[in-house]
Amino acid sequence: MSKTLPHSLSPLLLILNRRVCLMRISSCIPTVAAVCVLFLSSVCQAEAEQLLPNLVFERGPVNGVLVGPGERPFAVYSKPASSSVKPTGLLLTHHRRDVVIAAADEIASGVKVYAPSAERDLFERTDEFWESFWTKRFHDYGQQSTKVSTETLKIGQYLGSGDVVLRANDDLTERLKMKVLETPGFTRGAISYVADVNGKRVAFTGDLIYGDGQLIDLYSFQDTIPEAKIGGYHGHASRLAMLIPSLKKVAAEKPDLIIPARGPVIRNPQEAIAKLIGRVEAYYRNYLSTNALNWYFKEERMTIKGRRVLGEDADVKLMPLSVHEKTPDWIWENSTSRMLISDDGHGFLLDCGYQRVIDGVKQLMKDGLVKKVDGIFVTHYHDDHTNMVQAAAEEFGCPIYSTLDYEDILENPGAYHMPATTDKAMKDVTGLKSGHQMKWKEFDLEFQFYPGQTLYHGAVLVRRNGGTPYYFVGDAFSPSGMDDYCLLNRNLLHDDSGYPLCLKKIRELGSDYWLINEHIPYVFRFSEKELDYLETGLQNRREILDELLPWDDINYGIDEQWAAFYPRGVSAKPNKPIEFQVRILNHSPIARTFRVTPRKSPGIEIVSKAAEIIIQPRESGWVPVTVSVAKPATLPATFAVTADIDSDGMHFLSWADAVIRVED
Repeated sequence: MSKTLPHSLSPLLLILNRRVCLMRISSCIPTVAAVCVLFLSSVCQAEAEQLLPNLVFERGPVNGVLVGPGERPFAVYSKPASSSVKPTGLLLTHHRRDVVIAAADEIASGVKVYAPSAERDLFERTDEFWESFWTKRFHDYGQQSTKVSTETLKIGQYLGSGDVVLRANDDLTERLKMKVLETPGFTRGAISYVADVNGKRVAFTGDLIYGDGQLIDLYSFQDTIPEAKIGGYHGHASRLAMLIPSLKKVAAEKPDLIIPARGPVIRNPQEAIAKLIGRVEAYYRNYLSTNALNWYFKEERMTIKGRRVLGEDADVKLMPLSVHEKTPDWIWENSTSRMLISDDGHGFLLDCGYQRVIDGVKQLMKDGLVKKVDGIFVTHYHDDHTNMVQAAAEEFGCPIYSTLDYEDILENPGAYHMPATTDKAMKDVTGLKSGHQMKWKEFDLEFQFYPGQTLYHGAVLVRRNGGTPYYFVGDAFSPSGMDDYCLLNRNLLHDDSGYPLCLKKIRELGSDYWLINEHIPYVFRFSEKELDYLETGLQNRREILDELLPWDDINYGIDEQWAAFYPRGVSAKPNKPIEFQVRILNHSPIARTFRVTPRKSPGIEIVSKAAEIIIQPRESGWVPVTVSVAKPATLPATFAVTADIDSDGMHFLSWADAVIRVED
């Protein structure tokens, strides 16, 4: 995140803040004391600022705010770390765990907490959320954030549009009136607060806007589009359609200052809001122009989808369909599977999501068209391609292949939480290095890492008798563009990953080739002009995102799992050590030191200490985390563990999570 130093600082606040910093440093274990000093030096620079006589702001991982007259003002998001004041109340704008971290302590001390009524279940029924997550992490098409609190929060009052919060000082001569606006976008039920403070209008908007017209991420906006009959999986950044009206609602209040949950104070609200709306519209227009869903959903539904964000009269530009023709008869089609059939009647299967595929192959055998299945190549982990792979391998007595890049998610799907993950693990997958070549019958096969629709994705390039290449690309493309409609799939935008890499591989084929997506009963290809169009679209997208997102690399804003627990879900015994890795992908162009601090939550004992790792640019690394769970009153029982992730300019509380199922 960009850094903003305070413009003014009272001596009292300065003394308090330095004292807090010294206390934090002294509490660090000796082996990491030097690290604590280095780390806290950047944190402690964000000292409390007296914005107005009755408004104190302190920048932090979650901003701390005190607002109102008298000795017990309100806190918003959290109270400043430098303050010992017990606030009258704590105002929350949304439910996200990484923002409401202060609420539990304030509730325990008797402070009344206010929160949005539309998100009541996400405050009060957290146990149910984590219990259901144990199974819902598989076959997940809802695509909602798991950054839900690990403990129930007893909210004092729930608020909706138009509600006000009144605070009087001891002699009742001064009052603070807080207007509540419903401002969904970053979360479905978020609210904002507007107050007149010392002659200035101040808006507290949560994560609705960051800095000078930015967002902290895009993936949090994934959601359904009911009016276009589009589910959460296909609803790319759908809640941008809620964000824009919410921003306009805030702008209509004509605030002099916006204080967000994270990031600097916004001192030019109208300009920042206008920039954000313009950037969001530019991004969504760009996304629609290269999107594969035009093939599946057709122009009418895509127009509905686009106009939700761009306006009722917007001209929604879609990529025209590329050339496509009938699939050759040596490629058998069934559902989301394909099978190469050799001249001597052997088959090589690609994916198997359904029993009807197995039944279809058995019918081919019964009819004498296929003698034997020699292998199965899995293009990616999505359940409609994988649910029956293990069953097919057992039925036909053949090996399973993938590339090394996603072998593990096929064998250990419960270690991940990705969209549409199967719950049916595969055994003994043969992971091949990208570029591995195999001669099979009259076919030349080359297996490749191909991170198109998802990061965990492969493709196989097939030449029959040395002829035209047929590129089986899983779900990466359709004749109308790129299948990047689910942000949670981790569609990265580095030059050597994601769709930039996929398009480069297609260009290397020349002009005589065919692409095969197993959802599409045709083969298709892109012309040079169409490839130029797609590549230009991606480059424009990266430029838009560079303005829209505050990070030193845009991929932090589109990759929800740049920092994630592995395994994501684990079965365990009571009072036994449970070992995790927190895996981090450093998207940055520079080496970064990342610090991982496991966070205590109900039922979880933290065994390991905070640890750090230096990760080179574009490399991955991991930090060990060990916890245990005491035997609960009833078994089985489900618990969640989280960890803070910190690096220079990036400080996230309770960011990564994993779920633990304790069984006897």
